[in-house]
Amino acid sequence: MNEPDRDNQTSPADDHSSITADDVVPDDSWPVCPNCFKPVHPLSYYCDNCDSNEAVNPLASYMPFVRIRFVCGIFGKMWRKIWHDKDTSIPVRLLCLLMILLFAPIMLVFGLPFFLTEKIKNPALRKAATIILCLLAFLLLLFLVPFSRF
Repeated sequence: MNEPDRDNQTSPADDHSSITADDVVPDDSWPVCPNCFKPVHPLSYYCDNCDSNEAVNPLASYMPFVRIRFVCGIFGKMWRKIWHDKDTSIPVRLLCLLMILLFAPIMLVFGLPFFLTEKIKNPALRKAATIILCLLAFLLLLFLVPFSRF
């Protein structure tokens, strides 16, 4: 019997050497907002069209000051799940409310200075205001630690 030479047979799925990045992603492509599906500038971190808290740039969730909006956006999602999503069950709504009550105050203490100074145009003034508000938040935290019951 003549058996075919199996060493020379490769399936198209096994041959990845012919696929390049240019074949997969065109040069003129832009990322798309996961919320409104509009094209977003490749250097933007978030969508300017719908102002979504979903990161468009994959590196946004790793950058310390840029990811605050990404991390805190979960509280807005949980709030909408409690009040506006009719398909959510009562235990899930209670769990979301408990998570907001437990973690939102901590996020407010650390995230509020950056949220308040985000709209300041002057970089030097923004930096000074952020430092002052962070110091005030840190002093508030030091003041509240002795009163905690942990």
